[in-house]
Amino acid sequence: MFQFLFNLFSHYAHPFEKKADRFFRSVRSTSSSRGVQKKLEGLMQENLAVLNLWLEKRYKNYKYLNKRTRRKMYKDLELLKQAFERFTNEHTVQPSAIAHTLKILHLKMPPDMDKMIYLAKMMHYLRPGAHYEYQAGANFGKLLRDPRHQKLIGDCNQIVTLYVFLYAQKYPVGDLHIKLLPEHVCLHFQGVDIEATNGTFQNYKDFEALLPITELIPTNLLDIADIEAQQAHVDPRAVVKAAQLAVLVSSQRSIVERNLKIAYRNLGILLMHQHEYESAIFYFAKLGDHDLITAANHNAAIYFLKKYKYREALHYALKTKDFELERAIYLKQYNLLAQKVEGVTTVSAARNKRSIYRKMRDLARKAKDRELEKSIQKILDDIR
Repeated sequence: MFQFLFNLFSHYAHPFEKKADRFFRSVRSTSSSRGVQKKLEGLMQENLAVLNLWLEKRYKNYKYLNKRTRRKMYKDLELLKQAFERFTNEHTVQPSAIAHTLKILHLKMPPDMDKMIYLAKMMHYLRPGAHYEYQAGANFGKLLRDPRHQKLIGDCNQIVTLYVFLYAQKYPVGDLHIKLLPEHVCLHFQGVDIEATNGTFQNYKDFEALLPITELIPTNLLDIADIEAQQAHVDPRAVVKAAQLAVLVSSQRSIVERNLKIAYRNLGILLMHQHEYESAIFYFAKLGDHDLITAANHNAAIYFLKKYKYREALHYALKTKDFELERAIYLKQYNLLAQKVEGVTTVSAARNKRSIYRKMRDLARKAKDRELEKSIQKILDDIR
């Protein structure tokens, strides 16, 4: 019954999506980097495939990733797991064959033989041809297919992600690393590079970084979108969350910090257009962009002035240090008060409006309009 109600009313297609979403929502710029990495590794171990697909749904927002499609993908994923398990049971890999290949590459056999054999079987199963086809920029969903009827399609990031998911069915994902190459990524295990796109062992010498497996997630976040898959509007708040996560997990500081700044800027501008000025200023302050902070304060002052909310308008105008804007607010209030005394023609009537004249004088003084202040003061002197 619970599963039926979950499927009926939830916008999640799998219970683990909710768990993944709760994690992503919990990430803050002030979160502990070590704590986030530990939680992320645990989620990757539990179900990297669902985690990564939800990441694409939330942060790239491909239109095709509706609830029904995702549910179908998860069913196909189970079929893929079963097919691979049958393959591993039916096929053997000789350690001597692995050792021979590694020797040619001037590499030593890793100490964990069982894990190496399991990876070798994975390489054989996912070698381009029977079950897998490489496509640059492909989205992760193209890998979550029933291998009996469709080829699995993915780029380097996505096929590495599938490798890690399958590896996690038997062993800790922390055994693995990723190696960043120029515009490319490969899997790395105990000194051996695994080129997942063609199912071969490699010994890449020219590389940018060797990173913990958790950095696969920010690498995927930074990956280009699939040009064949239409994207719906991506909420800038979600982009900020993605960028914050990347900053906490990734060692590629210059890239992820630049992306976070862009995300803060875009979200701040969106919030400013939605008249959520305090929130906009909060993100602009994170950027340290004084011009954008001033622009937000200026726009807020104009917005509230048009709404006749003078206290709020003045609050923001004072922060801009633009006296002409401040003066305009005082004079707008002055003119509204002037309308209230427009029909006054006698001294007795003017005396009844004394408090209004005093407010007008004070506003004229704040606006630094000496002539206006003098004229109102004269009226006040005459009605004493």
